Formats: sequence, structure tokens, C-alpha cells
Amino acid sequence: MVPEYRQLNFELPDLVEQRRPVKKARSPRRRSKPAKPAELLGLFEVVLPPNPVKREQIAQERGLKIDVGLTAQARELVEAIGLGALADQLQVYWNPRLITTAGLAHHSTSRIDLNTRLIEFPPDEPGRTLRHELAHIVAHHRAAGRVIQPHGPEWREACNALGIPGERRCHDLPLARRSVRRKFAYQCRYCGIIVPRVRKLSRDSACYPCCRAHNRGRYSRRFLLDPMPLAKARKLAPEHSWA
Repeated sequence: MVPEYRQLNFELPDLVEQRRPVKKARSPRRRSKPAKPAELLGLFEVVLPPNPVKREQIAQERGLKIDVGLTAQARELVEAIGLGALADQLQVYWNPRLITTAGLAHHSTSRIDLNTRLIEFPPDEPGRTLRHELAHIVAHHRAAGRVIQPHGPEWREACNALGIPGERRCHDLPLARRSVRRKFAYQCRYCGIIVPRVRKLSRDSACYPCCRAHNRGRYSRRFLLDPMPLAKARKLAPEHSWA
């Protein structure tokens, strides 16, 4: 027999089409207006950042007077040795507060302060003092953050480049001298040298000559400076001005 295929019809009376609920249109939210500065003052304390103070303003407040001619001279000297970027930052001032010091070099701000009494001396002053202090700034600029000695080989090399070879560390000008009393004394535990101090050392320090001679200039606790009684220091080293 040949099988018969019949189409079966199934009725599902309980079947209901599931419709998606129609979403209601949402009304746009109203954004709150930003509070006015006057309203915020009652909740928070508003502190505005201060305006940066210019170097010229600080100098005027301290009684310094800029010398345009010496500033131009210092910039020409530095440009001649190939440091144009440093030359743009240099400024030379007369500082009436300097008494015993002929000049000061501030390498962090590229500023040079000169004693106002330098104009009383021969014509080579204050030009020589200007080159002396300028050599400090040049030496620190070339060191690029490396720690160097104030009158070390880097400074002497800068003096040669600025036209003052063989420059001495200290000046011999007849400026006013000030007697400073030393209130603290320290002694090297290795060589026994006595180091007078006006202020107390804030941290452990070592004898620099010993570190340089025996440890390539690096710090070592072998050459530590130990505090000693002031009365004993007066007897062993009377050449210093003790308090």
C-alpha cells in the first residue's frame, strides 16, 4: 500500500501573540542651571592663585638696581663662548647690602650682584669682579645639574674662557671686614683637624680634605666630623675667632 500523507491542522485556541509594549515618550529632563559664583561663596571658600612675581619686582623690593651696561657686557661675554641661551637670562644688579663681599653669583636665576663700592677702585673694577662671578654661572650651566666645587676646575676653565686666567678665589680689595664669632667646633676623627662653625651642623658631615685624599672626594664615615667642647677648641686652635 502506498502511504497517504495528510495535512494535519492543529488549532491552538490559547495561543496569544505577545506584543511588545509601546514605550511612552519621555519628557526631556530639565538641566539645572549652574550656580552663580555669588551662590558658591556661601558653600566654598574660593582662593584665586596669586600672579607670578617678576624678578625685576623682587629686585626693586630688596633695593637692587639693575645695570643695563654691565648686563649687556655680561651677555656679550657669554655669547662669545657659545652660550646664547644662557646669555638671554643674565642680569647684573648693584646690591647695597653687600659689605665684605665684592660680588655674588646666583646660578639658579642667572643673576649677579655687585658691591656698590666697586666703582671706587681702579678702572679694571667692576669688570673683573663681573667676570669672576660670571664664571660661576657658566661653570654651573655647563655642569648641567652635576655637583661641582665653587672654585674647582670647572670654574677655572670658565675663567680662562672669559679672559681672566689665573683668577684667585678671594678678592684683595680693601672692603670692610666683619668679625664673625664661631660658636661650634668639630674635629675630624681621622686627621684631627679642627673645623670652626658659626652654625651647628644639621647632619653628619665628613672632612673634605680627607675624603679628597683617601676616598676620591666621596663621602665616607671614616672621616666624620665629631663635635667637641668649645673650651677645648679655644686651647687647641686659638687662631680662630671663637665666641
